[in-house]
Amino acid sequence: METYNSSKAAPINFDTIQTLVHQGKTVVSSEDSAIIEWAIKTITEGRTATLYCKPTVFEAIRRWYWTPERVKLVGFKPISPEQAARVKSDFNIEVDGYANSLDCPRCGHVYSTYEFIQQGIEEHGEELVRAAFSLKRAAIIQINPVQDTICRNCRLHILLGGNGIYGGYDYEYRCPLNNAYACCRAVVIVAAAPNVRLRPDLV
Repeated sequence: METYNSSKAAPINFDTIQTLVHQGKTVVSSEDSAIIEWAIKTITEGRTATLYCKPTVFEAIRRWYWTPERVKLVGFKPISPEQAARVKSDFNIEVDGYANSLDCPRCGHVYSTYEFIQQGIEEHGEELVRAAFSLKRAAIIQINPVQDTICRNCRLHILLGGNGIYGGYDYEYRCPLNNAYACCRAVVIVAAAPNVRLRPDLV
């Protein structure tokens, strides 16, 4: 789903909307609170979607989603300067934010930010990955993404994470251009906070 917010009366590009619709997508114009409520409902119901939104909408969703319990459950930690420098050196992508890491149960190789970007380039191409990290004043939220986390060393498809609950790689990337790229999944919500509140005004 593509979203457009007209709060600042920005001109609407109908050619772009037509192109998106012809690609099978839906363009929604709505007030922020409705988009936030829709996103939270989609997360908790376990449905899959991709939300392209402005930073303030992203901030509201992330504040609701990342509870202290959820952060602890997935092992969310700041991306280290060493990891960020390696990504910059090898892929020329500047990245900051948070992510967890998974240990391959077969060879012990660690899967985290570098490996995620490497796999993304391998599967989707460098141009698409670079574009995702080059958006200006926009955020991408992958809601309940269908992930196939593959160990970069032995190629094992990782099914379980270090906590033995699930094998998802969780991330919340921030970049210098005031954009964000993150994921939210229902399985974490169920494990960390089974009685989640759906109202976005409780953010």
